[in-house]
Amino acid sequence: MSKALDTTEKTATYSTGGDEPNEAVVGYMQAQIGPDSTDDELLAYIIDPAEEKALLRRLDSFIAPMVAILYLISFLDRSNVGNAATGGMFDDINAPSNGLSLATSLFYCTYVTFEPMWTTLLKSVRPSILLPAVTVVWGGVVLGNGFITNFPSLIALRLVLGFLESALTPCLFLILTFFYCRNELGTRTSYMFVSAATAGVVGGLIAAGLLKMDGLQGLAGWSWLYIVEGAITIAIGATSYFFIADSPETAWYLSPRQKLLTRVRKVQSKQYNGDESFSWVEVRKAFSEPLIWVSGAMQLGFDVTLYGASTFFVVIVRGFGYSTIDSQLLTAPIYAWAAIVYLTCAHFADKKDVRFWLILPTCLVTCVGYIILIAAKESTGAKLFACFLVATGVYTSVGLNVSWNSANIAGARKRSTGIGLQQLIGNCGGIVAGQIYRSQDKPYYRLGHAVSLASMVWGISWMLVYLYIVKSRNAKKMAMTEEEKEEQDRNGVTGDRHWSFTYVF
Repeated sequence: MSKALDTTEKTATYSTGGDEPNEAVVGYMQAQIGPDSTDDELLAYIIDPAEEKALLRRLDSFIAPMVAILYLISFLDRSNVGNAATGGMFDDINAPSNGLSLATSLFYCTYVTFEPMWTTLLKSVRPSILLPAVTVVWGGVVLGNGFITNFPSLIALRLVLGFLESALTPCLFLILTFFYCRNELGTRTSYMFVSAATAGVVGGLIAAGLLKMDGLQGLAGWSWLYIVEGAITIAIGATSYFFIADSPETAWYLSPRQKLLTRVRKVQSKQYNGDESFSWVEVRKAFSEPLIWVSGAMQLGFDVTLYGASTFFVVIVRGFGYSTIDSQLLTAPIYAWAAIVYLTCAHFADKKDVRFWLILPTCLVTCVGYIILIAAKESTGAKLFACFLVATGVYTSVGLNVSWNSANIAGARKRSTGIGLQQLIGNCGGIVAGQIYRSQDKPYYRLGHAVSLASMVWGISWMLVYLYIVKSRNAKKMAMTEEEKEEQDRNGVTGDRHWSFTYVF
């Protein structure tokens, strides 16, 4: 294919996924490109919108299921301790009265500690090897939970599980940035957090069935819960090896033409991606970036509510007076509602390029839900309705803030470090969440609801600070003179601080 740029209007021939080439009339100035084209030629190339849509459909058909399923089983495996608790596990292993709180919090101690390590390691180790291997091993840990006989064994396995699962979230975030442009990340990140909410639906239904196996083969129902879910995780981890690509260039499911288009998109968004080689300078930029710390503070508040809800909803609902099985079943529609709300908001986040005006109203609805849970005493209907209100914003706030943080960091190494730092700060909320829903506070759990409400207000407050910073930076860039822009170029300013980079809000 000729490397010379031909700017006449023409018919572009391309393959949309490995089938016979298709022809589409391109109604704008088009150019020819090939594997040997220079970056300048790729930068000038205009991708046919229909061809780009076909590329995104191809990516979504392989990446979306992998991201969604891996994140679903991670949330299922960390949160099933709440389901097991309602099935009598803590009585069977002679756990202390605060056993559930300890098991929840200690999981996040190792989860938070090792998360940045995995993010950095992913830039040097093949994702197609790292993530499947970690998933298979943590599936074995979950399966082993089914055979514990004492509380120390549970704590040991929860610590190991936290260490292994900490690899997943930041690595999946980073993998998404390898394949998608920043205005496409909101919807793709939504696959993860919709899966987290779906895990609540699936977990409740699975638990309702497996807990009925109590006594089968001499094992308790909660033992079967861990054994079955652990076996499923092992199978999924082994299968994921065939779906995780190390980069667009090595993705077996993309045609040569589609790989070329991913290179075009990469070159054209280079200001966002930057140099992908390791650089301590870029790492230091992440640690000195105020936006990342503010985003982390937001995430801390939002994560307290998310981890509190995802782990303790079934315990809270059982406190309304329902049986073990009924409480499992009643949480399913609550999580389903959360998934629907988040998927809708994530779609609009990408389509309208907005974050703040989606996070704020859903968070305020969540606050109203916590206020009702604190105030209500005897009205079971009001408390169940309040749970739906709480679910409205817990996943939306966390998920959209993650994509917001990623979209406003330019440079692959700075972004990978920034994602890890934000997640490290935010996931400390899991440690807090494990301590606020105490067994001595049942059935009303007002302390847990009050702290969750305060945490949501904390997150909203820091979001206002974040909004002020990005709007101020954009205004300063727009006010820059040509001389100031040229001076930035001469001084080698790159990444999100460059005058051409616009922050999204």
